[in-house]
Amino acid sequence: MTATSEQPPRLDDTAGLIHVRRPSDGTHIADLLLHRPADIAETAIRLRAAQPEWERIGVESRIEWLQSYRQWIVDNTDRLIEIGADEGGRVRNEPMLETTLLVELIDYYSRAAPKLLRTRRIRPGSPLVLGKKLMLHRHPYQLVGVIGAWNFPMLLTIGDALPALFAGAAVMVKPSEVTPLAVRELLRGWEDICAPPVLEAAYGGAAVGGAVVDEADFVQFTGSVATGKRILERAAATITPVSLELGGKDPCLVLAGANLERAANCAVYGGFSNNGQVCMGFERVYVEDSVYDRFVDLVVSRVRALRCGIGDDSDVGALTFAPQLDIVDAQVRDAVARGARVLTGGHRVEGEGTWYAPTVLTDVDHSMAIMREETFGPVLPIMRVTGQEEAIRLANDTEFGLSATVFAEDKHQAEQIAARLEVGAVNIGDFLINMTCVDAPQGGWKRSGLGSRGGEYGLLKYTRTKVVANSRIPTGDREINWFPYTPARRRAFRGAVRLIHGRGLGRFGF
Repeated sequence: MTATSEQPPRLDDTAGLIHVRRPSDGTHIADLLLHRPADIAETAIRLRAAQPEWERIGVESRIEWLQSYRQWIVDNTDRLIEIGADEGGRVRNEPMLETTLLVELIDYYSRAAPKLLRTRRIRPGSPLVLGKKLMLHRHPYQLVGVIGAWNFPMLLTIGDALPALFAGAAVMVKPSEVTPLAVRELLRGWEDICAPPVLEAAYGGAAVGGAVVDEADFVQFTGSVATGKRILERAAATITPVSLELGGKDPCLVLAGANLERAANCAVYGGFSNNGQVCMGFERVYVEDSVYDRFVDLVVSRVRALRCGIGDDSDVGALTFAPQLDIVDAQVRDAVARGARVLTGGHRVEGEGTWYAPTVLTDVDHSMAIMREETFGPVLPIMRVTGQEEAIRLANDTEFGLSATVFAEDKHQAEQIAARLEVGAVNIGDFLINMTCVDAPQGGWKRSGLGSRGGEYGLLKYTRTKVVANSRIPTGDREINWFPYTPARRRAFRGAVRLIHGRGLGRFGF
């Protein structure tokens, strides 16, 4: 089953089912009930009815529930990994990263949420309001909609729901119809611990996703730029706030003096982990001329050693989303037609399933789609550059801006380069640390998204602020600047402003 057109549709409207198949060989795994837009409205009603009590019990009680959920995830990790690997055509290390980060997210927000959600006093900076007391309160959006991606379904669906639950919101998650089974299992875990009914799932395709946007008070989406734009347009009709993590075309810069062994190992891992289906994976590598040949040799030898399969001794699995196979193949063919050289791979793998050979391309340039459009597959294009300045210029020559990696002679040079890269995160001599450190915000520049996940903002975005202002001292019948306006009051107010804001003798009218 090497052509995507041979695969039957996942969404079966006639039967009302989602057919889930193994990317590794196309065989059937399970069927899920396909929700209709009307079902989403009913789900929203249930969640809105349950949310006030979830908010009322307070953050400490919510932490207790989420810690119980954490333990369920730990106890059921092996099963979650098996489901995630099976439905995604992935090696087990990839879903294992997801379950690990879910636990770390719960631990982080269990520590951080009480402080982030605490009512705090605002100290007025203007003497005009010194007699006032201002308190900042945070209230959750009542219903958060999370629309997840198929490449890391547990992390990019439930992982985005967790901080919203800590904040006190009810959450409707819509996993990708491509990989819904691990998320369904995580929903079963919420039920198993008898948690309050503030987390439910909606299963379906674009129509269901649109219904989630219509019903939610805040939308978190992870996916393509094209779908992100459609969500923005739909959310604009109801002025619903959104947070988007969209596409990437992340660069890796390798300069003279860098540790080439580590750079090559990192480039291969960053380019081929999860079979290249990582938003922040390396899709472009720029290497300084003096170390280019040596670096390419190191990378090619390591890519040729990668083991394709889904067993415990495998490194690279199948492509999870069948149409992605056509995109990857088309981009490689376009690059070759424009002069690129294939040093290894460069073709589909014959047999059942959606397999593409790990590929290294050289002699690439920015006229090729492989260097400008998101690939999301097991292809690593390596481009020769004259030096640091050209590497920075080319790295920034993109509409995307998720993250980047820099290998340089020393940390000082790398940090200087990092300051000039137009991305949301830069890893120096490493890969994906910004994502695996859940304390840090992870967000994109340019068309790679709006807002971020992780860190303080990852929770606070699910809340609204309310400032309550009161007087600390007894008040009269009216303030000096209230109606009716009179010349005497205007002079008095103007004198007070001059006294507060004036400089030198100007404070006294001179």
